[in-house]
Amino acid sequence: MMPSVSVSPTAPFAPKGLTNRSHPVPVLAETAHRSAASRATVQVPWAPRYLVAALMATADLLVLSMLALGVRAAFQVPGPSLVVATVALLVLIGLNGLYQQAAQHPVHVMQRMAMLTLVLSVVAALSVGLATGSTEQALELMVWGLMATLVLPFTHGLVRILLAQQSWWGIPAVIINRSQSAPAVLDTLRRWPELGIRPVALVGDALPDDASAAASVPYGGAEAEALHLATTHKIPYVVVALPHVQAVDRARLIERYSRFFDKVFIVPVAGEGPALWTTGATADGLMGVGIRRYALRPLARAAKRTVDVVGSAILLVLLAPIVALVALLIKRDDPGPVFYRQHRMGRDGRCFSVLKFRTMYTNADAMLREVLLRDDALRAEYQRFHKLQNDPRVTPIGRVLRRYSLDELPQLWNVLRGDMSLVGPRAYMPGELHEMQGLARCVLQTPPGITGLWQVSGRNHLSFEARVHLDVHYIQHWSPWLDLYLLARTAPVVLRGDGAC
Repeated sequence: MMPSVSVSPTAPFAPKGLTNRSHPVPVLAETAHRSAASRATVQVPWAPRYLVAALMATADLLVLSMLALGVRAAFQVPGPSLVVATVALLVLIGLNGLYQQAAQHPVHVMQRMAMLTLVLSVVAALSVGLATGSTEQALELMVWGLMATLVLPFTHGLVRILLAQQSWWGIPAVIINRSQSAPAVLDTLRRWPELGIRPVALVGDALPDDASAAASVPYGGAEAEALHLATTHKIPYVVVALPHVQAVDRARLIERYSRFFDKVFIVPVAGEGPALWTTGATADGLMGVGIRRYALRPLARAAKRTVDVVGSAILLVLLAPIVALVALLIKRDDPGPVFYRQHRMGRDGRCFSVLKFRTMYTNADAMLREVLLRDDALRAEYQRFHKLQNDPRVTPIGRVLRRYSLDELPQLWNVLRGDMSLVGPRAYMPGELHEMQGLARCVLQTPPGITGLWQVSGRNHLSFEARVHLDVHYIQHWSPWLDLYLLARTAPVVLRGDGAC
């Protein structure tokens, strides 16, 4: 999300505890199609915070136990050191608030978890080695810690992503709409439920112009109704969405709402581009957005390239039977080549041939020209998205391959060659350069990826402009933890076929 100001006062109306009962929240449903006097009820199922924390801790315990069993089998060193280290790590993670649901992005959770795991394992190994004089026990702890540092953040992020799909996940929040800024915030919270903030009511002096935003969250009336919802129904969070905010106005908003809500988020949504999360910082009344250009550092590039080579080589070997099966199905479905090559722009704008399984008929270009000439609606769709949702050029087996992104498996060869990365921005065609709004230089700083922020944010439901903004955001906020998180989020998206066409 965009930079926010978060306040956690000792609010007189802060909830005493959480409950898994559904809290009915009566709200006024004012839409263009319904009377202003009609009323609706929103159900707010809310799981106890300790139950959610217990679920995440249990998943982490299973992962750490499996790693401990593997290391113990390899070293055959008796003693309780691994058990003690596992329990200590879970307690340390809990004390650092990493089992909380809301107001922290999984990328930051995964980074902190890796750091805690590494530090604990080093301290434990040194302590055991000095106390017992056993090099074997110290080495066992060190190997377990290094493996946990690599594996635990990924599995924890995946568990958090899966839990975020449940109806009871997230802390209820009231969204305040000012100057039609709420739709961007609602869209972000809908696409990224892992943030742990779940809108349950929308208030403001007017409904958003975006009809889909108005339909997704019940409208609760004027802005003053937010205070009623907080006190009557104990909704702990409020998000105030507005395009511009002065320091005085921000202070007044915080003062007003912090008396009724447990946490107040002031979100200065930009006028262009999608709303996304950033790293915000304040100092003496100044608020800024922290951008660290890790992607441009030689060491970071070398580390990313190492992961790409090792990961793509392993996946090519493991997926070889699937690649062979898909090739046979393509040949059976339509005569012609198995693979499709297309020129795309790589790092620094250098063109390369991206490799995909062929999913279209061999006369696809002629079919596209004919369709766009005779159908104005399809022509408008293609101009906006550069794709067609129901593309007549796609073969039957091609639809299955596209739905589950199997057509992109050959791109692992591009990754191994160095043309692409496992995670990165979208691979743009040279003909799209003039439509990138002057942002091509930023996007083309790193190799394009098989998956990326754009793919897990809606894939082909996003407009071309939104994809470019997502890629810019990825470049400006890249970190190894962001790549790890996007890999974890890719698996559920691909398996569900979300946004594919």
